[in-house]
Amino acid sequence: MLLPLLLALTVPDPALVVVNKTEHSVSVIDLATGRNLVTLPTGHGPHEVAASADGRWAVVTDYGSQTPSASLTVVDLTTLKVARTIKLDSWPRPHGIWFLADNITVAVTSEVSQAVVLVDVVEGRVVGTAPTGQLASHMVTVSPDGRTAYTANINPGTLSAMAIGGDPAEPKTLKVGTQTEAINLTPDGRQVWIGSNNTGKVYVVELDRWAVVDSIQTSGFPYRIAFTPDGGTAIVTNPQANQVQLVDTRTREMLATIPLPGGALGVAVSPDGSKAWITLAGANEVAELDLKSRTVVRRLPTGAGPDGVAYVQR
Repeated sequence: MLLPLLLALTVPDPALVVVNKTEHSVSVIDLATGRNLVTLPTGHGPHEVAASADGRWAVVTDYGSQTPSASLTVVDLTTLKVARTIKLDSWPRPHGIWFLADNITVAVTSEVSQAVVLVDVVEGRVVGTAPTGQLASHMVTVSPDGRTAYTANINPGTLSAMAIGGDPAEPKTLKVGTQTEAINLTPDGRQVWIGSNNTGKVYVVELDRWAVVDSIQTSGFPYRIAFTPDGGTAIVTNPQANQVQLVDTRTREMLATIPLPGGALGVAVSPDGSKAWITLAGANEVAELDLKSRTVVRRLPTGAGPDGVAYVQR
């Protein structure tokens, strides 16, 4: 009897952390039962969320709506309470966010200040900044070694690369397309995939060459891009087309188009690559996709206007 009890105490509980943009809150959903464990208040106009790999923290960017906000809401996933609110008065409009490997520091874009801000979420203080040099630096991704941040800059249609783990340097900038928003780095760290809102294209940038090497035409507004952990499949959400599209990252072939009425926005992927979770802002739900069968197997209720989502093992 002792071994099952020990296993029950040590196996992490998989959960989703979902930002409810319309109601200014964040929910933690137990994936074993589909039950909402808690819904907590955030700052005004929350957009994105990142969770630490150790399952301790989730951090929400309080972006604002008509009036810019400038704070982060830190959730303690062990107590299911808001641990602290971190003010970012000098860096308003925080949006894209990425947890570094130390499970303490996040990289956050600040659109107004045109920078990536490094924040210690335990001590609640800014520990570094890296200018992007571009307008509307919206989303961010970080290299596997934690030394370089990449931002998609909407207004100029560019990609920026900033050193964040060593000596400061001028950002590198690459013209990619137009209205570039969605961005992610392939798991091997060799390519950045970046979406163009107004053309529906997803561009592939080879980092060693610092050049656009290919593009994939999607069905509409490529809102977010995620990859399976093996790097073989890209998952692209398209809220205007009410679809999710799966792309073979090697051949760039469109593998599947999955209808998802309700405005497919945020995306999170399971560590084994078997499932993806897509927030549906118009339906107040998260759709759970089986990536092998390419079907929706479950719908989980959220708060109003779900957007950013993160997978976590608590």
